[in-house]
Amino acid sequence: MVSSVFNAANLGKAARVLAQQRPRASSPTLLRFFAHWGGLGLVPLAIIDSSPIPTFGSLDILTAFLSARHSDLWLYYACMATLGAMIGSYFTYKLGQKAGLAWIENKFGARRSRQVEYALERWGSGAVFVSTVAPPPCPTSMFLLAAGAFGYQIRKFFLAVFSGRAIRYGLLTIIAAHYGRRIVRYMRHPGQYLWLSLGVTLLIVLGTVAFLMLRRRAPVRDQHLSQASGTRG
Repeated sequence: MVSSVFNAANLGKAARVLAQQRPRASSPTLLRFFAHWGGLGLVPLAIIDSSPIPTFGSLDILTAFLSARHSDLWLYYACMATLGAMIGSYFTYKLGQKAGLAWIENKFGARRSRQVEYALERWGSGAVFVSTVAPPPCPTSMFLLAAGAFGYQIRKFFLAVFSGRAIRYGLLTIIAAHYGRRIVRYMRHPGQYLWLSLGVTLLIVLGTVAFLMLRRRAPVRDQHLSQASGTRG
């Protein structure tokens, strides 16, 4: 059944390369298990990927390979990955809400936790958005946990997660569907394309920061306009 879904041999090679870069990863076994379910397998894998349990890029690899194998179904695969990410993000948010900031600091370290806390306090949903759209090794789960611990508004949280994941997996599946086997080369040698990945992430981050700054200035301008109209009246 796996052969009818995607090229298992190429997937195994890419997964083994990823496992060599991160010795603790069990990517080949994880990928082969969820690959049996095709697009449906992306949902539980995405749930795990959005939790503190490391998947070492397995979701990105499986999503890309499925889209490369069945290019006409790229939108379906992007939706399945995004759906699973939304479910997993909700569980992680609730976990952070119950565990609190002290547990997060003990698990990830005080320094990294303070950096995430500052980003959330400074940028709010923008920080969550960037963490969900950025490729590994961005500590996405830390932002999701911290958002729950801070009691960040759930509606804004879901909007940020959905936007980030939809953009990420939408772009990933489109590229994989268009370039097909060339995506295998990227997965086998991710270091060669590191600067490209960082460049795309940087552009997304800068766009998000610009949007947030403009949005913060808008209420101030509206307040000045209302005051001016009131004075003239």
